Amino acid sequence: MESPATLEASLQALEAQVLRLQTALDQTQVLFQESPGAAFLLIPQGRILDVNVRGAALLGSTREVLQGRRLAQSLAPASQPTFAALLARVFEGRGRQTGEVQVLTSGGEVLDIALEASPQQSGGESPCCHLTLTDVTAFKLAHRALWDTQQAQETQLQDQALKLRQLQEEFESVMLASGREMEATLTRAESFLTLSRQHPETPSYLAHAEDGVRQTQGLLESLKQYMQMRFLRARMRSVDLGRVLREVLKDVQDQMAGRDVQVTSEALPTVYGDSQALQIILHEYLSNALKFTRTQPRIRLHVLVQETETEYRIGVEDNGVGFNMRQKDKAFELFGRLHPSAEYEGTGLGLPVVRRLCERFGGRAWGEGKVDQGATFWFAWPKTPAGK
Repeated sequence: MESPATLEASLQALEAQVLRLQTALDQTQVLFQESPGAAFLLIPQGRILDVNVRGAALLGSTREVLQGRRLAQSLAPASQPTFAALLARVFEGRGRQTGEVQVLTSGGEVLDIALEASPQQSGGESPCCHLTLTDVTAFKLAHRALWDTQQAQETQLQDQALKLRQLQEEFESVMLASGREMEATLTRAESFLTLSRQHPETPSYLAHAEDGVRQTQGLLESLKQYMQMRFLRARMRSVDLGRVLREVLKDVQDQMAGRDVQVTSEALPTVYGDSQALQIILHEYLSNALKFTRTQPRIRLHVLVQETETEYRIGVEDNGVGFNMRQKDKAFELFGRLHPSAEYEGTGLGLPVVRRLCERFGGRAWGEGKVDQGATFWFAWPKTPAGK
């Protein structure tokens, strides 16, 4: 049998332990009550064991009124099954659970609530659930307003895109009709001038008019090509550039007739793109090279190929008049010229067409040269083009 002194010491130790537990419980209660969020303690039946000040304020009630009441009574009917399922998962031992519900306040207000629930033991008694509620109503309203604004903007963009397509189609129709009318007018003018030349008293200045008509016809043809490029319906497929080069060389036979022309080429790759666009590009480069080598007794053209991880670079090198690199960007401007029109015919639309075609598919176009030492015009074609 223990002595009175031993019992007294054990009793004091037990009282100290109870005091520490009570202190810890009081501190926990203080932390719970002063939690910055709305906090609840629920028993498995979903009844409120305790609620902090912010939780009671969220429901528009008091702690005393809410204790023992089912929290589901404060939820919108549509949210009650969701809440019951979430609570069941917590008490089945599935750990922390999150969800969203709608709360009905005592004032009739509907709040969108994000909740987080986790299991918690309460002093050795039945398990309880610690529930934190966060009012996300303002966030939801802002999100819905943003969504509505986005939908309105998408509708507006679709309307604008439709109007733009209609304007584009109208513009295309006007340009085609205007082109046909201009072509017919120029043909009549050319016929008149041809007949006038046969008359012995034809004024000499009509020859200048005839040159003007021919230049205008060339400009019209270039504009038609430019419009063709602008409204090109891309058909993406594998394109053998070697085959394209052979077709282009057939097209420029007239420029090569009676001249000492040698065309060589490195092995050209098969690329993914639009065959019509690639034919226009190579045709313009070869036609340009033949034009600016006409003063050379022997014309040498060479097609170069460079490959990187992302693109193929194709260049057409010539031994013609070349150009000053300070003017390299001018060649690709609309109606830009590097040489006088009196010496070299052209409208200044060919290279801009090339650049725009390349850019349309995610590529690039540029030129390199030196005066009287030839030029090389390049285009870079991506291995994964953005054709549209």
